[in-house]
Amino acid sequence: MILNRCSLIAVALVVTSLPISAHGQATEGTTATLLQADRVTYDDKSDTVTAAGRVEIERGGRILLADSISYDRGRDLALATGNVSLLDDNGTVMFFERLEVSGDLKNGLATDVRVLLADKSRMASRTFRRRDGVIAELTDAIYSACDICEDRSPVWQIKAGRVRYDRDAEMVYYRNARVDLLGIPIFFTPYLAHPDPTAGRKSGLLLPKIGGGANLGVSFELPYYFNIAPDKDATLAPLITTAAGNGVTGEYRQAFNDGELALSGSLVADDPDVRKDFRGHARATVRWHMDESWRSGADVHVASDQTYLRRYGFEAPTWLTTRGYIERFSANSYFSADSFYFQRQRGAVGFRSTPVIAPLMRYAYVTDPVVGDSYLTADINGAVLQRTSGIDSNRLSATIGWHVPYTSPIGDVYTLRATLRGDGYYVHNVPRAGRANFTGTTGRVLPELSLEWRYPLIKADGRIRQTFEPIIMGAIGPTGQNDSKIPNEDSLDFELDDTNLFDMQRTTGFDRVEGGGRVNYGLKWSAFGTGGGYVSAFAGQGYRFHRDQVFSPLSGLSGKMSDVVGRFDVSPGPWINFLYRARLDKNDFALRRSEFGGDFGRDPLRVGVNYLFIKQGDPTNPAGGDREELFVAVSSRLTQNWSLSANHRENLSRGGGRIRTALGFTYEDECFVFGLDIADDRTQDRDFESGVTVLLRFSLKTLGALTLNTNVGAAR
Repeated sequence: MILNRCSLIAVALVVTSLPISAHGQATEGTTATLLQADRVTYDDKSDTVTAAGRVEIERGGRILLADSISYDRGRDLALATGNVSLLDDNGTVMFFERLEVSGDLKNGLATDVRVLLADKSRMASRTFRRRDGVIAELTDAIYSACDICEDRSPVWQIKAGRVRYDRDAEMVYYRNARVDLLGIPIFFTPYLAHPDPTAGRKSGLLLPKIGGGANLGVSFELPYYFNIAPDKDATLAPLITTAAGNGVTGEYRQAFNDGELALSGSLVADDPDVRKDFRGHARATVRWHMDESWRSGADVHVASDQTYLRRYGFEAPTWLTTRGYIERFSANSYFSADSFYFQRQRGAVGFRSTPVIAPLMRYAYVTDPVVGDSYLTADINGAVLQRTSGIDSNRLSATIGWHVPYTSPIGDVYTLRATLRGDGYYVHNVPRAGRANFTGTTGRVLPELSLEWRYPLIKADGRIRQTFEPIIMGAIGPTGQNDSKIPNEDSLDFELDDTNLFDMQRTTGFDRVEGGGRVNYGLKWSAFGTGGGYVSAFAGQGYRFHRDQVFSPLSGLSGKMSDVVGRFDVSPGPWINFLYRARLDKNDFALRRSEFGGDFGRDPLRVGVNYLFIKQGDPTNPAGGDREELFVAVSSRLTQNWSLSANHRENLSRGGGRIRTALGFTYEDECFVFGLDIADDRTQDRDFESGVTVLLRFSLKTLGALTLNTNVGAAR
């Protein structure tokens, strides 16, 4: 009997016969099978179905394609020949010249097999055996994530005498495996295992990290990854060094329905360069979203001493900050309560003089419009600052304000602000010149009134639209509000610039206030193109009717007339943008501060530049010199696979010099990443030595990354 593709009824009859057992009865719950072919014949004597010409069989998510398939119902065995391919339900495709497979496609035997995994990695072997739809065994096999080309070998490959793929365990096991890189054998092992590239997270050893240099000597880490559960995992790695002791590093992560937790840290013992028995660090991030309005969390970052993080190659900011907080958000209000603990990682700062802040509280409320467009605001801020040795400060501040915006018929914009602020303090051990230290309560009341005027003028000319906007602001408040009984903890680092010129209070915190009468004025110009480019410029200055000692000589506000501040921002297109900001001396317009940042170009070449100049000139600190620094970074994609990056930081001040220079090359294709990074760092601190660092990175995609790091070191 011969059927063609169009004989749907006959095909359906044959299809229903395929899953039937040798006794000719269909079992309950049998998965249906779909057969399509140009021709189908049935030999009732041998109980054999033969399909030929573009044959396709689909069963349980598996699809078998071939030029010809002969199915022996009695033995429940099919023989597929000619361009045979089997698509598994996990996306894996196997290619054969000849395949013997069971009727349910779970068991099979073949030779000269090629396998394309779901992530595009590949395997090939001399023989193939499939058992129970779960285990696939290959002999004389090759595995690689690289594209296979006829004229060259893959960049890397694993050759093994035997490979077993366990679908349920989602693991690939190798016996007598050899890793080849660029056709050169680089590694041999009698046993090797890695997860199926589509498996996701699996427990097991990761590739090691190997390093060497003046700080640690030769170092070695071999991480082990623990896939604890779908919502949690961990990594643990022994750390072995020849010059800085031995220890362990670890990381733990967990996700919750309403939050997340991440912990990491390290512990090292027997470092001969320090007297401590143990050195280490801990870092944690906790987030809890309690409901739509409330959230809380903590960020912990602590180290045993100031140089540990840099010596052992961990992230090392100037200050380590530990913070716990709770927040509430609503349409009109915001509340937060924070606590802070600090550790300095540069220079000598006494532990006993570093403050602990617990709590720092803030509440802010903005009303809906009350009269016309006006609205009311309320801000409450409190802080408790404690030291083991030195000043203690407890502060509660409250401010209420009325804000009245108005736009006149001719388009100029007015904003009237009236505020009343009160600060109450209980302090301990506040030093005062020529007098005994003060302990007790103190405070102040600060009413203020300000009026701001803007008149934006707009001109459209062809494809360019320009805006020209003069700005004037006047403010008045009482003077003499900075009592010596109030310590200055949070208002030490103010510097005038274009972003704070028109602030009603230009101090950075609450401990110091700006009072008296003052006028600030400026001019802003912008031009926008229809293609998206723009250019803008601003210049402004302030005048106070009395001198205020609250601002240092370096701030730009120490006299009645302030320095001139300006900004110039240009971005004619996506290929270039830069920002220049400056502060000019009020007397001779000499540069007091100059800051430039920009990036230029598009792929394959992009350049970034940052420049900073600060004129010290502080009569209270004659030893302080000017600060001038330049940073340049270049990135380039040389070819489709090769990229280059370089950066240089230079101290241009007198007696300065090179701070850090780095150069990096990266090669990346579909299966392999190689990186070479060289850096010359001129910083040094106690048991931490800078110098030339060389970092090699090898990443075999689907397997992992190997890192080799060496630090030549500088002389002590």
